[in-house]
Amino acid sequence: MSLELLVLIGVLLLGAVVVLLVQRNRKVAVVDPEGGKRSRGDDIDTVIAWPPEVTRLLTAGERGAHEVLIKALPECMMFAQVPLARFIKVPRRHSYAEWLTRVGHLCADLVICDRSTLVIGVVLLTSARSSERAERRRTRMTRVLKAAGVKVFLWREESLPSVEFARDQITQRIGDVEEAGARKPEIIEPKVPSRPTPGSIPVPEVLNMPFDDEPRREPPPSTWFDDLDSGRVPLESEQRQQQPQRPQANKPDPWSGTGRR
Repeated sequence: MSLELLVLIGVLLLGAVVVLLVQRNRKVAVVDPEGGKRSRGDDIDTVIAWPPEVTRLLTAGERGAHEVLIKALPECMMFAQVPLARFIKVPRRHSYAEWLTRVGHLCADLVICDRSTLVIGVVLLTSARSSERAERRRTRMTRVLKAAGVKVFLWREESLPSVEFARDQITQRIGDVEEAGARKPEIIEPKVPSRPTPGSIPVPEVLNMPFDDEPRREPPPSTWFDDLDSGRVPLESEQRQQQPQRPQANKPDPWSGTGRR
């Protein structure tokens, strides 16, 4: 048997093995009855494959920092482990999924908000045990927060500041936090005609909320994962479609005087 024939047979066998491996590891798309496509991995039961177990929400260092913030700023609201995508909006000129992968899924350790849940500051905790990769993520998150105009405070878990020092540090950068969420609405009395005409609708009082940082932006919806899947239908529309339609009762015919049968 010649050498060229052996080489040809070897190449064919190698190609067949590669094809078999690709077909074996490829995810087969399955048609979803809800209107979309899902992979073979979706057939795995979520609870059986990943048995859930309740854990603590915060570490010891995070709990200590949270306690300091509550005592230092009792007039503010504190939230822990909040994803950036919950309180940061970005334009959709580029891929939103790419932004989520880069920084949107990262969580701020402690978020300081006023009484209207407007973010006025973020506390990021560092530790001597932090890896180099964690420091790079923290640096990337700090850059995004500063670009959004959010004040960032870096604290070390091993040496948390005192309550007095924490309040002084935060108020020096964000101003008087006592007035952060204590702005009272200004009531503007509308000009109502002295003699209203019959059938006129009374004009209610208008509440004018004077905010210096207008326009106020609402947070992204909690179903922001749906934006990544263009094949899905909004949840509200699906619920309306799933609700059975109630049969309408027979209405009497005003012309004949008898009901329809």
